[in-house]
Amino acid sequence: MTIYLESIKAQVERLNQSQLEAEIAKKTKATADWTERLTPLEERLKRLLSQMPEEMVAQGLSLDELRRLLSGRWRGNCHPGELGAALRKLGFLRRRNWSDDEGGFKARWFRK
Repeated sequence: MTIYLESIKAQVERLNQSQLEAEIAKKTKATADWTERLTPLEERLKRLLSQMPEEMVAQGLSLDELRRLLSGRWRGNCHPGELGAALRKLGFLRRRNWSDDEGGFKARWFRK
């Protein structure tokens, strides 16, 4: 009988430990998410651009694509106006293409 009770106690301890670890991981993730959101946009944008291949940056960056990659306080993504200002501070220039064959206006951001 004592062996059975000891095994039950061990199972309960393992279960409690795993629940505690899961709760700690959840809190750590929530803290990391908020820390990321509260980091200035310019720093997050620099980090994102440093991870991108140079060929992709040289082809031009779409504001919508970048906005989706950066989290923010405006509907879950960063605000387009703030992103444009941050890109200008980092030395990017917006070029508009009105005569695209695919139909419509397209704007891309390029390094100066």
